[in-house]
Amino acid sequence: MSYDPGQRTTVELLADWAAVMRELRRRDIIRTNNNPVGDIAEAIVHAHYGGRRAGFRQAGWDVTTDDGERIQVKAMRLTPTTKRRNVSPIRDRDYDSVVIVVFDEDFQVTEALKLSREAVEELFAHRPYVNGRIITVTKMLRADPRVKAVDLTAAALRLHR
Repeated sequence: MSYDPGQRTTVELLADWAAVMRELRRRDIIRTNNNPVGDIAEAIVHAHYGGRRAGFRQAGWDVTTDDGERIQVKAMRLTPTTKRRNVSPIRDRDYDSVVIVVFDEDFQVTEALKLSREAVEELFAHRPYVNGRIITVTKMLRADPRVKAVDLTAAALRLHR
């Protein structure tokens, strides 16, 4: 029997969503009731690099590796109606690098980019209205030699089982 969301009522779909969110929390993939994109990206980056995930009170970084590298994870999910190419602001300097995880509509990782804090600070000006730096994922960013592609395929597959 296949699942056809088009045959479900709105109430049933919302209950399905709530059940999925509960199960993802139980599996420690997500940790909040917010949009799960960021939590899923953090879990994948943690699965790739190892180390430990930050607690909720840690603002500057999301994953610290066994070598002590502090990684801030940013994510975006692209859908047919998505036009934006920027991630949420980086508001402090308590990190060593940023990994940007790009998902498609079905939460499959399509791209991941890593850049140092120094590169972020050189490429993206501080914007007072958000009190931070906003990274925009563009062809120019991808072409910058300080930006490295990261293959998160194996980590995402391990996590998605």
